[in-house]
Amino acid sequence: MDATKENEKIIGVPIPEEGSKEFEKMNRMAKKAIPLILLIFTFGILEQQAFGMIFVNIGQQLGATNLAPLITSIPGIILGIVCVVYGALGDFVSLKKMTLFGVIIFVLGSIIGFGFGPSSIWAVVIARVLQSAGGQVAGSVFLVLVSKYIAKENRVIYYGIFVAVFRFSAALGVVAAGYITKIDWRWLFAVPIISVLFIPSLAKNLPDERAEGANIDWIGFILIGAFAGAMTMFFTDMNAFWAISSVVTLVLFIVYINKAKDPFITPAFFKNPAFVATMVVIFVGYFFSYTLNAGVNAIGLDVFGLDSAQVSNLLVWSILLAAVLGFVCGPVVKKIGRSAAIIMALLTMGLGLIAVAFAIPHGSIAALAVAPCLYYYGTSFFYSPIVDTATLTVTPEESGRVLGANDLIQAITGSVGVAIFGQMMSAGVMSGGSIAGTEAGAASTYANVFLIGGVIVLSALVIFILTKKMIYSRSRKDGE
Repeated sequence: MDATKENEKIIGVPIPEEGSKEFEKMNRMAKKAIPLILLIFTFGILEQQAFGMIFVNIGQQLGATNLAPLITSIPGIILGIVCVVYGALGDFVSLKKMTLFGVIIFVLGSIIGFGFGPSSIWAVVIARVLQSAGGQVAGSVFLVLVSKYIAKENRVIYYGIFVAVFRFSAALGVVAAGYITKIDWRWLFAVPIISVLFIPSLAKNLPDERAEGANIDWIGFILIGAFAGAMTMFFTDMNAFWAISSVVTLVLFIVYINKAKDPFITPAFFKNPAFVATMVVIFVGYFFSYTLNAGVNAIGLDVFGLDSAQVSNLLVWSILLAAVLGFVCGPVVKKIGRSAAIIMALLTMGLGLIAVAFAIPHGSIAALAVAPCLYYYGTSFFYSPIVDTATLTVTPEESGRVLGANDLIQAITGSVGVAIFGQMMSAGVMSGGSIAGTEAGAASTYANVFLIGGVIVLSALVIFILTKKMIYSRSRKDGE
C-alpha cells in the first residue's frame, strides 16, 4: 500500500504543516497555554509525592492504619489508566474541552479533600482519585501540544522542561509533606484549588479542533484501561485473580483491535518495528524507576539507622539536581543528538545504581545523597530524547497514542520493578555478601538488588545500541 492510501486511513485531528501560517498560529497559542498547563501539572505531582510520603500519618490520625495504603494505591491505579486514555484522546478530541474537564475534576477532588478529608479516610481516597484523574490531564495535554504544535527542532527543549518541572514538583512534594504534618495535612488539598483561576486563559488559547467523523473508541479505552488496572493491581497485591484478569483483558484487547472497524490503536502500531523497539527500551530502562527512592529509604532505615525525614533530606538533593539539569538537557540533546543523549542517559542511570551499591560501605552521605545523583543525572537526559524518538516513529496525527503508550509502559514497568525488588529486599535475599564490599545482612541485600537493577538498565542500553539504526531509519525525520 502506498503512502497516500496509508495516510487516508489515519484518523486524528489534522495537524497543519510546519512552517505554514496555520501552524504558526497554533504554535503561538500553544506557547501561551503551556505555562499554565505546567503549573497545574506541578500541583498534581506535588500532591502525588506529598501524600505518598504521609499516607501512614493520615491513616493513624483517622484511626484506619490498615486502609492507609489505599490513599496511594488506588489513585496510582487510576493514574496508570488515565495516562494511556488521555494520550490517545489527544489525537481525536478537543484539547480545550479535555483540559477544562480535567481542571474541574482536579479542583473538585481538592475541595472534597480539604472539606471532608479529616472526617473519613474514604473521603481522602476519593479526593485523591479525583485529583489523580483530573490532574493528569495537564501532563498528557502538555505532551500532545508539544508533539503536534511545537517545531520539531525545539521539542526536546520542551520535553526537558517537562522533566525539570516534574523533578522540582517531586522535590517540593517530598519537602512539603514533612512540614505539613506539623500543621494540618488537609492544607495540601487546598493548594490546587487555585487552578480554577486559569480556566479563562486556557479556554482562549488551547486548540478546540476534533477529528471530524471520528468516533471515540470507548470499548478500546475500557479494555486497555482494564488491562492497565489489572496489571497494576497484580503487582500491588499479587494474587491469581489479578493475574487472570491481566491475561483476559489483554487477550480481549488484542482480539478487539484486530476485529474492530476503527480502534483507537491499530495492529499496525505493533507491526511497526521502530515503535516496538523504542517501547522495549523504555520498559527496560525504567524498570528500577519506582524502586530507587524506596530502596534508598530502606538503606537509610536498616543500614544507617536514619528515619525517613533524614533520608528525604539527603535524597532530595539528587532530585533537585535532576530538576536543574532538565532545563539544560534540551539544548544539549539538540547539540549531541537523540541517540547520543539516550546512550549517555542509560549509561549513567545504570552506573548510578551500581554506584549506590558500592557507596554503602562508605556511609550514608555517599550512598544516599551522592551516588543517586548519577542515576538522576541520567534520567534528566533520558526522557526527552526517548519520547521524541517514540513520537517520530508514527505520523503527527498518531503521536498522542504513542505518548499514552509511553506513559502506560512507564507506569507498568515501574510497578513490576518495585514489586519484584521490594519483595527481594523485604525477604532479605542475597544477604551473605556482595562484590560491593558490604557486610553480610541487610547491607548486602540492598547492594545486590541495586547491582541487579544497574545491570538491567545497562541491558536497555545494549538493546538501544543494537536497534537504533533501524529505529531512526524508519522515523519520520531521519537523523539521530
